[in-house]
Amino acid sequence: MTRRITLSLDLNENDLDALQIMLANPAAIARSVAPNDPREQIRIVDVLAEIARGVTEAAIDKQVASPEERRGRST
Repeated sequence: MTRRITLSLDLNENDLDALQIMLANPAAIARSVAPNDPREQIRIVDVLAEIARGVTEAAIDKQVASPEERRGRST
């Protein structure tokens, strides 16, 4: 079963940088979280890769949006 999860994050630039660093290193995070469980590591890497795709898509969407759309006033 697949579940769709939609997140809304309000991050300052430093926090966004930290998130991007974390998502760029999913294997290192997986090893630290589940050092003795290779199967769990694979699952963690997959989840972080999916989150990274969502963050990338959100960043692209934000860059494409006009300033008015970002302020919530579509023309």
